[in-house]
Amino acid sequence: MPVPISVIVVGKDAQVRSETRAYLAATGRVHVIAESADYQRAVELIEQLQPQGAVIIVDGEEAAALKLVREIGRAYPHTAILCTGQHCAGETIVRAYRAGAHEFLMQPPDPQELREVLERLEALLGEGQGSRTGRVIAVYSSRGGSGTTTIAVNVAAALARRMHQETVLVDLNLQYGCLPVFFGVEPTYSLTDVAHNEARLDIQLLRSFLTKVADGFYYLAAPLKPEEADDIFPAHLEMAFGLLRTQFAHIVLDTPHILDPHTIAALDHADLILLVTLGDLVSLYTTKRGLEVFRRMGYEAEKIRLLLNRYKNKEVPLGKIEEVLGQKIAFTLAEDARATWEAINVGKPVVLSESKSPLVRQFIELAKLVAPMEAASASSGESGRRFFSALFGGGR
Repeated sequence: MPVPISVIVVGKDAQVRSETRAYLAATGRVHVIAESADYQRAVELIEQLQPQGAVIIVDGEEAAALKLVREIGRAYPHTAILCTGQHCAGETIVRAYRAGAHEFLMQPPDPQELREVLERLEALLGEGQGSRTGRVIAVYSSRGGSGTTTIAVNVAAALARRMHQETVLVDLNLQYGCLPVFFGVEPTYSLTDVAHNEARLDIQLLRSFLTKVADGFYYLAAPLKPEEADDIFPAHLEMAFGLLRTQFAHIVLDTPHILDPHTIAALDHADLILLVTLGDLVSLYTTKRGLEVFRRMGYEAEKIRLLLNRYKNKEVPLGKIEEVLGQKIAFTLAEDARATWEAINVGKPVVLSESKSPLVRQFIELAKLVAPMEAASASSGESGRRFFSALFGGGR
């Protein structure tokens, strides 16, 4: 699959914007990194985020929308412009092309037409725009205590150190993030700074908010004060993910266990979800329910990899667990509580330590599984539909 096109969506009507985001995301070929109801703000977003494309909704605001098309065309000639709308006359379509739109798509779109439009935009952007290749990997469990943070930390470390691919880890446990404990490096900045600087955020500023762990390995901390979590909206996360894709080979997301709008924004944006479970009955029950929710959200099976943590060979056979969950286990990790706690005590991930634990080898193998070397420069996952984003009203 081609590298997803990064776009912003602009339009006055919130409902139409939401529908537009949904059908674009469902293709797996587009990442909506920001949206705006304000046309002047849209120009600022293009300057900040440098998306590959802009999707302009012309319904009800034709004159202002077409003025924006002309402005984007003059100021950012390498940005692909797609105009769209639900009730557009033929004259409007002609005027959109004359203003500088590269494509026009009526809503609701015919799937074949949408596919053809995106193929033409991909061809228009060409190989020269292919630098936005970062792969987003979300680590999630439907139950606390499953080891998701330990896994996220060590997979990210393995990608950065052992596979020599620049990686950033994002802590989405907004109230009580604990990544500093795992790294022994206290952050100065956090996601709060992303939210407070949204109007001028670009990749250079975002990089300044990262905390360096080692060469090629950084993390973006959760808010330094629990109450600052209220300052962060899903739109801030999507903006950050979109920018990080332009600079890092891998963006690993340590997600909380609750499906709130922030978590859903992360899972929607991810190319791959590592769904972590344990082998006990309660974990399997909640994991099975989580898989059912993912299916309702429209996630393809290829987007989800089941990860069985702390597995003991004498426990329930893998085949039985797979039968219960209705899906294959992609990877198993051994239990080594001593190595894990020693790593936390010294502030260094297991995979970066001198530990002889089998977990070191396993985390490296897991990193190879989620980002094969031959595909490390291409994002091959498919984003899910925005079903729950609409349900929760996950915007600002």
